[in-house]
Amino acid sequence: MTGPVRFSGRRTMTSRASAWLTPILLITASCQQGPQGMQSKPGPSMTLAADAWSEGGPHDDLQWIVTAPSYNSGADGNADSVDHRLTLAVQSPDAATWLVATRISGRSALELSERLRSTLTAWNELACLHEAGFPMALEITAPSDDAAHATEADAVVLWTVDPHPGGDLSRPSISMTARPLVGQGSLSATVTMDLSDAAALQRRLARFASTVPLGTSGSVDRSEWSGPGWTTLFDGTSMEHFRGFKQRDMPDGWEIVDGALTLTGSGGDIVTRKQYDDFELELQWRVTEAGNSGIFYNVTEDCDHVWETGPEMQVLDDERHYDGKNELTSAGANYALHAPVGDVVRPAGEWNTARILVCGNEVTYWLNGVEVVSYVLHSADWKALVAGSKFASMPDYGQRSSGHIALQDHGDVVSFRDIRIRDLGSRD
Repeated sequence: MTGPVRFSGRRTMTSRASAWLTPILLITASCQQGPQGMQSKPGPSMTLAADAWSEGGPHDDLQWIVTAPSYNSGADGNADSVDHRLTLAVQSPDAATWLVATRISGRSALELSERLRSTLTAWNELACLHEAGFPMALEITAPSDDAAHATEADAVVLWTVDPHPGGDLSRPSISMTARPLVGQGSLSATVTMDLSDAAALQRRLARFASTVPLGTSGSVDRSEWSGPGWTTLFDGTSMEHFRGFKQRDMPDGWEIVDGALTLTGSGGDIVTRKQYDDFELELQWRVTEAGNSGIFYNVTEDCDHVWETGPEMQVLDDERHYDGKNELTSAGANYALHAPVGDVVRPAGEWNTARILVCGNEVTYWLNGVEVVSYVLHSADWKALVAGSKFASMPDYGQRSSGHIALQDHGDVVSFRDIRIRDLGSRD
């Protein structure tokens, strides 16, 4: 039977170690000298043990194994040759066997270690990261059950890293899949692990790579990754993620011009179709001379205007618009409440990069790579500022814990592009 088998229930390969304990990763360095004149002979590049299919288990306490070098046994059971590559394997100690084993060069170990390192760095840069430990899981796909499988010695086995399996930011995880590049049908093995297990493996691979010849590369996927959880809201071709405020569709007046979402006439404010709680938003904006617009969040449609509920990051031509004379209403400000730190806005006609991070009640704005505003919703300071502003007469201002992202029609030509958001989930 061809198809994936995910080990769950009594077939699940899990770790009995508590989530808060340091994950176990076994490393075996062979400092032994083999018999004089022992032949250098590569073994299979990937093996799948028959025990991996066994119903008799259970298989638990999954562990990564890294060994170098690997000795091959002769007919009499004694080592008669050596494979100078690293072995990267998954073991179930209860079964006392390597369920999946692959042979990789030192260079491939370095490449895989670097891939894991960059992935972990991206995860660790994620705001509002709630890291939770969980047991390792193994999923195997093979042409048939209840049989061992092995590739040829010279077969190339590709390791790929999925930096965000499952798409759930509340359960940070990384998976690694090994599969032969040619032959062996659908043979593959995927290990899903938490960030602690991934970090432990990354360190050991980097340390162990120097114990074997570097060899050739090409057995590790090196595709780029921009970090977990990003969703593109506007890619220059479609406005499908937006609609008019209190409308079902996009209003006239908003068009795609040279790959930018552009207000070219009277169109009214627009909002994202989806609502967000905690999030990270990035985009670029550009205004014409004396232009004015804004980026709002936590906007709801139970009031007449977006600014009656949603706080705003100001979008403005500071040089020519009268609002630019007041720091509280200048570009990058939390409109009318918090002035931006520094003057980093670019002139009208040039693109500016904005970033907004909402993590619980903590809110931060960046403009052109500079943190310009930081405040805490509902804090004593924030309440005092609201009470002394025009928003004092708006009882719903800033009171929502979630809502739409809104882009403002202030009557001036404004353009937005490269809009993406990372949904960080609910603060509840």
